[in-house]
Amino acid sequence: MNWISIDQEKCDGCKLCVVRCPRCFSKQDGIIVAQADIDNCNLCGHCLALCKPQAIVHEKMDMNNFPEVDSDANFDTKTFIQFIRNRRSHRHFKNKAIPKEDLETLIDTCRYAPTGSNVQTVETIVLQDQDRIKKLSDLTVDVFAKFGEQAKKDIERLKGDGKEIPETVLRGKMYGERLQESREAGLDPIFHRSPVVMIFHSPKLSSAPKDNCVIASTTLSLLARTMGIESTYIGLFVGASKDNPEILGELQLPPDNEMYSVLIMGYPRLKFHYTVDRKPIKTRWE
Repeated sequence: MNWISIDQEKCDGCKLCVVRCPRCFSKQDGIIVAQADIDNCNLCGHCLALCKPQAIVHEKMDMNNFPEVDSDANFDTKTFIQFIRNRRSHRHFKNKAIPKEDLETLIDTCRYAPTGSNVQTVETIVLQDQDRIKKLSDLTVDVFAKFGEQAKKDIERLKGDGKEIPETVLRGKMYGERLQESREAGLDPIFHRSPVVMIFHSPKLSSAPKDNCVIASTTLSLLARTMGIESTYIGLFVGASKDNPEILGELQLPPDNEMYSVLIMGYPRLKFHYTVDRKPIKTRWE
């Protein structure tokens, strides 16, 4: 079954569709023809975006969702660099809910973030129930507390054997102690009582699932800044989920899916007055 049709009266014969996607388009007897199906079309939509006279119709895509490119919708370089540098990881939020329509806008825009092989398999869970968030936080702290106890035993054993203690073992002890102390002090050391926890997951066997989720969450977090919403990544929760099946049971992900990125989000309580320094990236030019 062919997914694409071409209005030959509109087609100006520019052949840009053939250049971009020779698997689906070709020129035969002086006209452009197409054969697109599940075997050769990954629904990228580039052929439609390149066709100025709009001669191409794709039955698997929303033809009303191809607005004209706005060349003026852009940042100058210095402004965009400043926008990137202004971003901070926020863990202190106001006790203020994020409107559902803003969350829906963020999620809807996420679908335009790139994915490996254009699989478009990123899914999200939006947690706002504070009781559920606390339970997931406690389960995460429990995992690291267990790591910390084991790290203490390993440290004593390594000291007794006169061996060097690996950085990972020292870090495990530190996290175990620090997270427990914070919880005992009445704090939430995982989600920091944020109004929203957003989880990005994907089928494990899709193309580049972790990259897709991280790109989607980064896209969403930057867009959120334009709404006055700040965020930070919570890798501890992702790590803990690999060692405690109860966490994944609570999330009820689809059977073949895995969690790859997690954001906490809210309106910030702290205002940063300056950007911060970062180490230069090591680069080798060839």
